Amino acid sequence: MRASRHLQPVAPVRSRPASRLPATPEPDITLPDVLGSEIANILERRIIYLDIAPDARVTEQEVCDEFNISRSPVREAFRQLEATGLVVRLARRGIRVKELSVADLDDIYACRTPLEGIASGLAAKRATKEDLATMQGHLKAMQAALKAGNVREFFLHNVGFLTSMHEAAGNKMLVRILSVIEKQAMRYRYLAHIEDETMLALVHQGLTEVYAAMVARQPAKAKAALVRTMMQAQKTIRGVLRRHPMTLGAAADD
Repeated sequence: MRASRHLQPVAPVRSRPASRLPATPEPDITLPDVLGSEIANILERRIIYLDIAPDARVTEQEVCDEFNISRSPVREAFRQLEATGLVVRLARRGIRVKELSVADLDDIYACRTPLEGIASGLAAKRATKEDLATMQGHLKAMQAALKAGNVREFFLHNVGFLTSMHEAAGNKMLVRILSVIEKQAMRYRYLAHIEDETMLALVHQGLTEVYAAMVARQPAKAKAALVRTMMQAQKTIRGVLRRHPMTLGAAADD
């Protein structure tokens, strides 16, 4: 059979050199995100330690001026703080630090207490010798700070103990959820630490009991001690809130 006269030979297709292929642009998000996270961490610490009062207004311009940065990372920082519930965006009032209230405290502890109980029970089963040694170190540091009257140092090791316990629990989802709840709870806890001296002894005694139960590998006992400590702490914080002016969220406006 003859080849059709209409068919023409097709020239081979030459592939373009790899160097000439257009590069796929990557989104330019790294720098603003990093800067935003750093600014968020700084503002978060100030909010937790009450250096920025509840209900205080925080403006983009103020933060930009202080750190000499553009508005983009500041907006990212505010988004992160909103996500953790430390600030709220209100119509015609801008970004404000979330107020402290008994109702909010009760909502936080309704979630926090049972989850901390779960974490302590898991840690009693899974904590390694290294985990237990770290928690013991925090307890000793808390005791030293208590004797020295150093509230902030005590609080830092209180947080360190619980963080180590969460990690020892070995449940990543639980750790992730608690990390968000803890950020909201820390303002209330720190306020009680600086306003009611009984809070420190209560917490140290409670966590000492939790630690002893973890060393003995008694999950139920660890959970019971942790839940009891959380309930006592919540009661103390409620008392502080009822007699403290910060409860009203009264902060000077610009």
